[in-house]
Amino acid sequence: MSNRKYRFKVEGIVPPRNVRRKSKSMWNNPTEVRRLMKLRKEACDELNGSLPLSEDIALSIKIHLPWNYNKPGDLDNFIKGICDGLMKCPNHPKLKLDETFEKPEHAKIHPKTFAMIEDDEKIIKITATKAIEDIEDIEEPFYEITVEGK
Repeated sequence: MSNRKYRFKVEGIVPPRNVRRKSKSMWNNPTEVRRLMKLRKEACDELNGSLPLSEDIALSIKIHLPWNYNKPGDLDNFIKGICDGLMKCPNHPKLKLDETFEKPEHAKIHPKTFAMIEDDEKIIKITATKAIEDIEDIEEPFYEITVEGK
């Protein structure tokens, strides 16, 4: 099986953060759901109907933030949010998905069906950077992801 490589960019938003707050998971937290939707749409477009990666996965993340971005967030929380966001949502009886995912226009990126990576335990390498940019460089946050594996 040969390596496949996918690159995509998510503009105008920071990555989802997988941080449990009280009983909310990122899959039903309105702030994180919006971020998950953008991540999953860009990943789905890049994957273009191919099967998810399932072996020897390398993940590279570069987050670009404007110099004056308020509360950018911890890099490790973004990494976890991206890893979990690129997989199918866990099948847990207590986990309730946000109703936004149930809209027909989101069927291709639904957390129970779409995945770019089969299981994040198969990730063998992660490279991540959070870069604060000069005021002239960018006005809105964005991030770039490269996923490679079999």
